[in-house]
Amino acid sequence: MQISSENKLITNIYNIKFLGLMIDNSLSWKNHTDKPISKLNKVCHAIRAVKPLMSPEALRMIYFSYCHSIIPYSTNFWGNSSHSKIIIKKKKRIL
Repeated sequence: MQISSENKLITNIYNIKFLGLMIDNSLSWKNHTDKPISKLNKVCHAIRAVKPLMSPEALRMIYFSYCHSIIPYSTNFWGNSSHSKIIIKKKKRIL
């Protein structure tokens, strides 16, 4: 379907980043949750690598500085989506 306004063709966009949220044309939030999942995978690997070398307090600081700052951003929008369960599992896995 082609939509025009004032003789200008309006193109269909499948996903767009708006205020830090990846919004796609079906509002599935998959594109938005893929990025935090990727970041959490990297942090999970890093924490596992340094876990034998650091105290629990230092690991807690690493968790709050890297993981905790990723997870809560805009969860009121995408928190009830089916893709959010993956992020919750990653969070539990890190802890």
